[in-house]
Amino acid sequence: MAGSFALGFSACVSLPQPTPVDVARAQKATPGVTLEGLTSDRRTYVKTCSGCHALHLPAEFPSQRWPSLVQEMVTVQKVKLTGEQRQQIEEFLMAMAP
Repeated sequence: MAGSFALGFSACVSLPQPTPVDVARAQKATPGVTLEGLTSDRRTYVKTCSGCHALHLPAEFPSQRWPSLVQEMVTVQKVKLTGEQRQQIEEFLMAMAP
């Protein structure tokens, strides 16, 4: 358990915080994205995902790949996410990815 926390925590330290530049870029694909929303989405990602594995940095995959990776966690790993959690996680990862 302590190992999982350490991995999640260490990944969290380098996980980027959303900036106004990220919001402007994300709004091109998803109008209505806000800095507050992306910050909340980041919290959901950290809280929901770091308990089981080290967090992946958004830049590890292109934006369009993240929904299928999240889907894989739900179907293959049987991760239980609410629709809202899934949307927030995908929104954060896609907005912050290259």
